[in-house]
Amino acid sequence: MEQETKTKNTVCRNLRIERSEICFFKYLFEAYEGIAVLETIDAKAGHIALHTAPGCEFVVEDIISDLSSQYRIEEI
Repeated sequence: MEQETKTKNTVCRNLRIERSEICFFKYLFEAYEGIAVLETIDAKAGHIALHTAPGCEFVVEDIISDLSSQYRIEEI
């Protein structure tokens, strides 16, 4: 099961993706205004944190599920 922590009413998920895809993921989630903010934790390792707004967890999960068919996304 995915690891989640709640901080200031957001749900934070730590993920590992290809480092070359960090910008794409960041811009993608910015395009869905207000649902999530992507934070780069360690660019070299592809470690990101996805801070999801309350009530948007299912939308973000659907986006991640769709992306996982084309990109390597690993929960950490």
